[in-house]
Amino acid sequence: MITFRIFLTLAFLAGANFLLQAQDKPGSAKATATEADFEPIKQRLQPADFLDSVGQQTKTLWRRLYREAPPPPSTDRLRVAFTLGGIIADCYLTLQASDAQKFKDTNQDVHTYVKVLGMGEKLSPALLSERKMAETEDWMNTRRQVGDIQVQIEKLLVSQKDEDLAVLVDLGMWMRLFEITTSVFQNNPELNNRTLCIGSKALLDDLKARYDKMSEATRKNEGVTHLGSTLDLLQRHWESAGAHPEQDIVDLTHEKVAFLMGRLTLMR
Repeated sequence: MITFRIFLTLAFLAGANFLLQAQDKPGSAKATATEADFEPIKQRLQPADFLDSVGQQTKTLWRRLYREAPPPPSTDRLRVAFTLGGIIADCYLTLQASDAQKFKDTNQDVHTYVKVLGMGEKLSPALLSERKMAETEDWMNTRRQVGDIQVQIEKLLVSQKDEDLAVLVDLGMWMRLFEITTSVFQNNPELNNRTLCIGSKALLDDLKARYDKMSEATRKNEGVTHLGSTLDLLQRHWESAGAHPEQDIVDLTHEKVAFLMGRLTLMR
């Protein structure tokens, strides 16, 4: 009898331990997002390489793709995060143009927006270092620094429990990059590899998956909802386009993304 009771006790403890471990697994219902969930996917095409791949197809006049300076940051933190992502994309654009003065101006815009999101003090040294690299036209290290700061912004937002803002920075950056690259393909409709203007279908799927991870409250925001519907539309059209998309899908993508960027960032 004693042995049987011991057996039951051990079985109970083992079962309880199993349940506790299951609750801690990332796939459980109570699991929460961690910093690792928001680290850039290493296999994913990186922004600078993305613009490189497009620029290699044709002689691109990158400076013609600049846009006006961003407005002063609003009180809407969701809009601020998305706009910041677009400004980071503009940093990559000025790198392609090897334009030191425009890069310094854009660097200052990044600084203005990160301060509103509570990261100014932590990022100021890195942003200053980046600016000095551009002044000396040390483009290789400037490019590396832009990528490092992009990663650091996401990590800092996650550490502040602003996971949704981290996602919006990433999505804002890619939407602006798509606006840039579709412009390149519109200016030269003879380019054949049109899938390059969105990187790949897998990249679109990844961006939509990140969008879906945001909280319901954030996704119900009017502007953010429009972002989600735009990603859905792009997924559907590029999926149906197959391996050799026609020029009209490039035009559609540019139209939808440009409208989205204007609506959410108030920039043209």
